[in-house]
Amino acid sequence: MAITAYTSQQPIKFLGFDGCPNTPILLERLRAASPKSEIIEVDLMHLQTGDPLLGWGAPTILVDGEDLFGVEPSSDRAVSCRNWSHGLPKIEEIQSALKDSNQ
Repeated sequence: MAITAYTSQQPIKFLGFDGCPNTPILLERLRAASPKSEIIEVDLMHLQTGDPLLGWGAPTILVDGEDLFGVEPSSDRAVSCRNWSHGLPKIEEIQSALKDSNQ
């Protein structure tokens, strides 16, 4: 089954920072899953106190301000590594989630 490409006009925001080992892996998978999409990389370590992006664990993929996999940000707004209890999403899972977010 072919997966339709993500076609939203909104860029994808990728949140991460160098201290989280999953950040470069998930970014690589996101780029492979949607090579034509505009991806804005946000380094959580460089955000100002009170920034609304604080509280998301790293790495996180946001589409239209929503986590691609339905997770909510932490209420304490701390910078932290995200716990992917079932492992990082595969390229196909990212493609499928992007397709679903496009509807």
